Amino acid sequence: MELYVFNKELDFQGLVDAFDSFIWRRRYSRCGDFELHLPITAENLNLLRKGNIIHKKDDREAGYIEYRKLTENVEGREVLAVRGRFITGYLGRRIIWGTENLNGTIELAIRNLINNNCISPADTSRKIDLLQLGELKGFTQSANFQVSYSNLLSTIEEKASINELGIRTPIDVQNRRIVFDIYEGLNRTAGQSDNPRAIFSKEFENVLEQEYTDSINDYKNIALIAGEGEGTERVLTTVGSGIGVDRFELFVDARDLQQGEMSTEDYTSQLQQRGNEKLSENSIIQTFNSKVNVLSNLTYKVNFDLGDIVTCVSKKWGITINTRITEIEEVYESDGFKINITFGNDIPTLIEKIKKVIR
Repeated sequence: MELYVFNKELDFQGLVDAFDSFIWRRRYSRCGDFELHLPITAENLNLLRKGNIIHKKDDREAGYIEYRKLTENVEGREVLAVRGRFITGYLGRRIIWGTENLNGTIELAIRNLINNNCISPADTSRKIDLLQLGELKGFTQSANFQVSYSNLLSTIEEKASINELGIRTPIDVQNRRIVFDIYEGLNRTAGQSDNPRAIFSKEFENVLEQEYTDSINDYKNIALIAGEGEGTERVLTTVGSGIGVDRFELFVDARDLQQGEMSTEDYTSQLQQRGNEKLSENSIIQTFNSKVNVLSNLTYKVNFDLGDIVTCVSKKWGITINTRITEIEEVYESDGFKINITFGNDIPTLIEKIKKVIR
């Protein structure tokens, strides 16, 4: 496999056709990343500079280099390790500059945030060159929220994840542009007939290894949301349901949401949306992590792809779930090509939990 390398202006710089390993992690509602290991040569050092862009011929997305590490082992072999994020990661270099009150649909809200902070910002030094918005798809998930000074990418990832939308930023080398796109995977579950079905099971020999997680460690189903005000004057509202021992409560500090000129009804609606978002972040975790047989009856990017909703079955464990493919890790090594798939939302890492608290 050949990797094409461009500079940030999308000028072609060269090819990488020999490496030890290459990992390409695609994520549905979050920015993907990659990792490349290869011998240290003058050509590789010159080609794989920080900021340069790596593109796979068979993929719509590309990634920029943000990390390089040079090592030499006891045998004298020198290895260059290169890591980076997909182009969507550029959005992480911006904050939401000021306060935005967004209504309508999530798709339009996300596009407005990108336009106001990356494409047509008041301060032209904040503009991200080559970035454009893709086609408006008309997704109907509703938006009613206020956001101030948050990281742009984190905000977009959060809204996309809650509304089960995918985000990606393909490059268009011919027209020298990078295009932010919002999309939705296909329903390929066993119970529907609109699309070809994708059923993953060891019994069908399309899964080599699998791991199933069912967790309520961070589960919450009732949120008390506190808005502006102090003491007994603080605005409070609740969302969710649950009684007795099956009631899992969460406090949401939404002091950053200010009523301003909003009606009481609209302000309460924004507080409740914040509460529902936090409950969504603390849902029950049901995840299949699987190593998929690439030579099976299901062909990658033909019969299934990132974002599709599929059926996972383990007759031995008595488990059948319909769930979305949220991450696909492509692994290219000397012994061949492998695919590791995450079906459903995985348990948050410590770093992800810390980021939630900071937000």
